[in-house]
Amino acid sequence: MNPFSSILGIRFFPAMGLLLFTQSQANTVSNFIPAELFDPDFLEGDSNYHSLTAASNGLIYFTIGTHKAGSSARFFTFDPATDHLSEIGRMNEVLGENTETTVPHGKVHTPLIEDEGFLYFSTHTSTYRGGLPDIVPESGRDPYPGGHFMRYHLRTGTFESLAQIPMESEGLITMAMDTAGNRLFGLTWPSGILYTYSIDEDRLLQYGAVQGRGEWGQLGKDWDFICRRLAVGPDGRAFGSSNDGSIWEFDSRRSRPIEVIEGLSLDTIPDRNEADFVIAPTSHYFWRNWRTILWNPETASFWGLHGGSTQLFEFQPETRALRSVTNLRVDGLPETRRNPLRSQLGFMLGPENTLFYLAHGPAIEIAGRREISSNVYLVTYQIDTGITTNHGPVVGPDDRRVFYTESIAIGPDDHLYSVAWVETINPDRMTAIQTTRGNALPDETREIIYEIQLIRLPPVQAFIPSDLQ
Repeated sequence: MNPFSSILGIRFFPAMGLLLFTQSQANTVSNFIPAELFDPDFLEGDSNYHSLTAASNGLIYFTIGTHKAGSSARFFTFDPATDHLSEIGRMNEVLGENTETTVPHGKVHTPLIEDEGFLYFSTHTSTYRGGLPDIVPESGRDPYPGGHFMRYHLRTGTFESLAQIPMESEGLITMAMDTAGNRLFGLTWPSGILYTYSIDEDRLLQYGAVQGRGEWGQLGKDWDFICRRLAVGPDGRAFGSSNDGSIWEFDSRRSRPIEVIEGLSLDTIPDRNEADFVIAPTSHYFWRNWRTILWNPETASFWGLHGGSTQLFEFQPETRALRSVTNLRVDGLPETRRNPLRSQLGFMLGPENTLFYLAHGPAIEIAGRREISSNVYLVTYQIDTGITTNHGPVVGPDDRRVFYTESIAIGPDDHLYSVAWVETINPDRMTAIQTTRGNALPDETREIIYEIQLIRLPPVQAFIPSDLQ
């Protein structure tokens, strides 16, 4: 029996519609997904964005970011065979920079990409003022010195900086890899400047701004929300999306390598296109860009999630076809074009051509605990059959709610893993976190005292129909 199928003290908000759904039917959810928790013991750690992977050596690697000025992002490893979790690096120490004198590398906001014995990633800032980099830091610190393209050697356990972006206050918000060409792509924040780094040639190239003036720009004029996930196909071409719904392409074989693809718009993706829907002239997040995207060799196409609506789409770069597939929004949220909980980065392709997505859905309320804005749910889409399944909310031991996450991976033990925001229920632990972390928090998670935990869900086979295995 699922130990979380009957959680005492829990009730659901009215009309939440916790449903197990397919394209043709709806049934009431009876079970919760149990999650084991593994504590990295990093109290000031407050975030993880995409940086989680299961490496070929049988270990799980992940990072935890922090918004605390005197601390930097930390790198961890986990062994599923022994359940041993350990810290293996602090970004500022690895790079020889002092967090007391310089704005730190507070985040790794990119995937960890394995290739030929290395994990590739890049660094990013987490010190902001008014939603932009803190270019005049308090306490006399020097501004953020610029993000690094980096790699971790799996055999020797050593870190290496490959190249640093020569732009003060610009971090690398996303990174992708052309494995055939041995080349990294990086997009800076907040300016949206595209860089490539050739590993073979040890050469860093800059191709200029690809999204207006990015998030430095003026609202209603040249402001653009920077794409958080680049798409790279097997031929080495890279694609990104802009806040106007357009898709841009980078092809190094052209004399002008960057161009906007004519006739394609992500605005056509959402299945709820209200006539009165208006994009407000204010800063906003993922209303028109894609949120995340991946290459599927089975279909020779990209599969992604529209940021504002959580609509699943398929993009075929060869034919320039863009196809709306289905909505992966959890039932119980408003039937509007815009998903109020937005799309998230915990999205991957698993066995049997099945997409796995850790969605944010309606919150579970527990008597005597603080309200939260959402819960994490596991949703799958089976591409070959077209079946969407909401497997239910993820809950940890002691009814600890998992309410936010931006990563997902399948471990060597076949279990699903994520690095997630998990509520804290022990009063002493709450006090310790508040004392350590202070007010340094991501804006979206200020309502609840929480800690970042590595979580382990049941094996992936539990979420794939038996007749497909």
